[in-house]
Amino acid sequence: MKRSITKYFILLFVLSLAACKVELPDNIIKPDKMEALLYDYHLAQAMSSDADGEYKRKLYAEYVFDKHGVTKAEFDSSMVWYMRYPNHLYKMYGSLYDKMVAEVDELSGEGGGKESTTVALQNYLTGDTVNLWQGINVELLSATPLRNNTRFMFDTDTTYKVGDSIIFSLDALFVKPHARAGVAQSAYAAMVLEYADSTFTSTSQRIEASGRYTLSVERNFDSTISAIFGYIYYTDNDSLAESKMLAGEISLVRIHAGEDDLDLE
Repeated sequence: MKRSITKYFILLFVLSLAACKVELPDNIIKPDKMEALLYDYHLAQAMSSDADGEYKRKLYAEYVFDKHGVTKAEFDSSMVWYMRYPNHLYKMYGSLYDKMVAEVDELSGEGGGKESTTVALQNYLTGDTVNLWQGINVELLSATPLRNNTRFMFDTDTTYKVGDSIIFSLDALFVKPHARAGVAQSAYAAMVLEYADSTFTSTSQRIEASGRYTLSVERNFDSTISAIFGYIYYTDNDSLAESKMLAGEISLVRIHAGEDDLDLE
């Protein structure tokens, strides 16, 4: 219910922004091209998360910019503009989500679009690994009150087992106007696991640069997880509130312990 209410208010916010039409500046990457660029950019980010070394990660990003004929500076300045008018950005990510769902369906042989993908995910809950984060996995955060954090909470069910591990991951992309180079930006990500025996375990990480971040905790072989909750909190010293952070590719993966791991305990 809380998720539905939140989405409702987000929808009202987006619609109110859409009512104010703003002309796209000539030096900003056009929406169609930006959408295609973002698709390749996030794929590159996902691939580079497994790359060894910062040099390789930069090569992935440079390849995307070269492919689309833009520079990093043009990409950054365009992102700054689109974040000032986020109705455009929400439309792009909505389209990207549809495209990714269609490709997943095609690879899996399903033809039912979002509905069949959702069913497949629900059926997959009994498997060894499942991404608990469903729906929009992109959050635009700024230091403005009510927009500086995103929180999550998941109750568990009978599919959870003793020894389950949870991995919370996200891509962080810091964006700030070039004219305000002195802005200090940072974020905090945290995850807390509550167990059936009323014990808790937690992990947190400070985010100070764009990149992929992953949080996990040691497995508990004494009790099952009863609840999972956490947050991403963004802060900066930008008095004009123009600086932002895009948290994308958010995932919350549950992994069952293998039989060998259980035997060791």
